[in-house]
Amino acid sequence: MTRVLFVDDQQQVLDSLRDALRPQRQEWEMLFASSGADALAELDRAPCDVVVSDMRMPGMDGATLLGKIEQSHPTAIRIVLSGSTEREVVMRAAAVAHRLLAKPCDVDELVRVVARSCALRAVMGERDAGEAPIAASRLPAAPRLHRELTALLADGGATAADAAAIITQDLAMSAKVLQVVNSAFFGLRRQITDVGQAAVLLGLGTLRALVLSSHAFEKFQPSPAIEDFDLDLLQRHCSRVARVARELVPPGPRRDDAFVAALLHDVGLLVLATQERDYLAMVLARARREHRPLFEIEQDERGVTHAEVGGQLLALWGLPDGIVEAVAYHHHPQTVPQPQLDAVAAVAIANALVHECDEDVGRRAVSTLDEQYLADLGLAGEVPGWRELTAEVVAPS
Repeated sequence: MTRVLFVDDQQQVLDSLRDALRPQRQEWEMLFASSGADALAELDRAPCDVVVSDMRMPGMDGATLLGKIEQSHPTAIRIVLSGSTEREVVMRAAAVAHRLLAKPCDVDELVRVVARSCALRAVMGERDAGEAPIAASRLPAAPRLHRELTALLADGGATAADAAAIITQDLAMSAKVLQVVNSAFFGLRRQITDVGQAAVLLGLGTLRALVLSSHAFEKFQPSPAIEDFDLDLLQRHCSRVARVARELVPPGPRRDDAFVAALLHDVGLLVLATQERDYLAMVLARARREHRPLFEIEQDERGVTHAEVGGQLLALWGLPDGIVEAVAYHHHPQTVPQPQLDAVAAVAIANALVHECDEDVGRRAVSTLDEQYLADLGLAGEVPGWRELTAEVVAPS
């Protein structure tokens, strides 16, 4: 059974949750703690799959508790359920939680979030994906971009649009602002998939709290360095894929989804770089040695690739399904029914095209463009023009 621990200092809240969630007793073993200390003691007795915590509690607040759980029980899915609207409080939660839910929370929504999160972990567990996506509640940013953003936010004359221009260049920061803006805390009536718009909607004050107070963005500083892994090259590759993917899709909402999904499509590599560095170094070395696509090596080793790892992380963070699918299937888009050129197809095609002519690593990558897949979509005739477009994007400026 799924073990779910609820933490709140108000007993009436715990009693209400116990009553409302009674129908789940056949599937969940539910535990209730009235303080952070009690919650940690419960976890020491037996691990839990999910921890749902309030933010404002005396002694040890929710952010502190979840931060401790992140260190001592990293495989627990961490969810905040809080009525606080204070910016600093919310951003501290964003740094350590997978999902941010607001009180009062519809019981069906709470059940859906918990059940979906556990289902994702079960699927990845069956594929030997490890616990890397679950352990990651934050991802490190490129040092140069982190420095630029920190300096900008300390400048009294900066605007949210200025910050957005930096954030959209970085995988980690882009994913985090999309997680926060699409959380229930902000109560938006629609899902946001444009990173720049998300940063502007959050506003400069919230961005300052994310970066300077809660440290939701941290610098990528692996020690020692991971051989064959260069974050600057990864960022550049993702940016190029995003620029190509955007041009493949007709104007409209699908174009925005394609751009941001392409920007985030290799976020799973960043997860592995922070959570499983030895494994990443090994598969990168083998891919270089055998001159084979990295995802094929990963498939050999574990039966799961960085694409699925990244998709699971973004799903745990509550990003829109269209983006999650495009990230998770960018090496196997043919497994997703596609009546038209959507984000899944655009990201897969753009990624293959950029790899064909990207010489950042000193050699052309192995082409993974699936000609049969393009023929099935009726797009084979578009390839020559797309290759010209890609060459222009990749060409040195």
